[in-house]
Amino acid sequence: MMDETLDLRPKLLKRLHPYMLGIVLIALLAVLAPVSYQNPDKPAYVILLLVLAVLLLASMAVLRKGYYHAGAFLTVGVSFLGTWVSFLINSRMLFCDFFPLVYVTGSIILSSLFLPLAATLVIIAAHTLLLVAVVLTTPILQTQNWPSFFIYILFVSLLSTIANQLIKTQLIQLRESSIRDHLTGLFNRRYFEETLKNKLKRAQGAESSLGIILLDVDHFKQFNDTYGHDAGDAVLTELANLMLRHFDITVSVCRYGGDEFAVLLSKTQKEELLLLAESLVKKVRSLSVMHKNKPLGAMTISCGYALHNRTEGLEQFIKRADQALYQAKEQGKDRVAGH
Repeated sequence: MMDETLDLRPKLLKRLHPYMLGIVLIALLAVLAPVSYQNPDKPAYVILLLVLAVLLLASMAVLRKGYYHAGAFLTVGVSFLGTWVSFLINSRMLFCDFFPLVYVTGSIILSSLFLPLAATLVIIAAHTLLLVAVVLTTPILQTQNWPSFFIYILFVSLLSTIANQLIKTQLIQLRESSIRDHLTGLFNRRYFEETLKNKLKRAQGAESSLGIILLDVDHFKQFNDTYGHDAGDAVLTELANLMLRHFDITVSVCRYGGDEFAVLLSKTQKEELLLLAESLVKKVRSLSVMHKNKPLGAMTISCGYALHNRTEGLEQFIKRADQALYQAKEQGKDRVAGH
């Protein structure tokens, strides 16, 4: 599960759009304003700026509807088209100069911020090919210092690509830290409840069944009181590793809180839940936990399981499994109870 609330790029893009639209409108007013010289290609500039404004408005609209990538591609397209079409118009007017092409860096930077790395590399490659074509086919540009300009574009491209990777890496780390328990490495309660909520929505009217197992360590407080909290952490870590080996990779194993764990299974039946829970209890019973080269003694767990009945909500579903866990505790611990 990827937590989209940590991705600030949609918010940044929304804030950027009004400024970009303002720049386009100011440029349009400047083109339409009466000046002392005649602009032979004024209609071409007006059409270009109107197209850019429409693209920006379309980007704002699709972003508002939640289509982030479509909005980002349209935004980068505005910068890309604005740069090259305006250069083409200038060329027709015999204003062949590298200066307008400085704006190619705009689409590269925008792409590095809002699009995947592959898209950024495509944008860089497209700019490079167009720049080479322009230099080779425009004699007047060959007399200018085009090598320095190419180096400048290369520098911006390299810097933007590195920034792209750093941003994406940090975002992944933030997402992982938001859904992972720092001690055991398992998914946390937030991930469990969000995943269960999504699965319950998809399971409505479907044939697939969902099951959950809640479990905790019997007499866990004694480990902390007798051996210290570091030993208690070792117990939880060993139990987490055992569950990762015990359950299939399609099963979500989470630390629900304290010494309590939650397991989410899809396409399961009541009999399978019971067998998996009972076999886990048996394995834990024979588990030997070491801390500072000393055994911590016997360890047991209690499990409660529930199979979703298609009519209950998230809270009721979890509550039934919790009641089953409480029942297992009341019956003497080191056992399984369920519905």
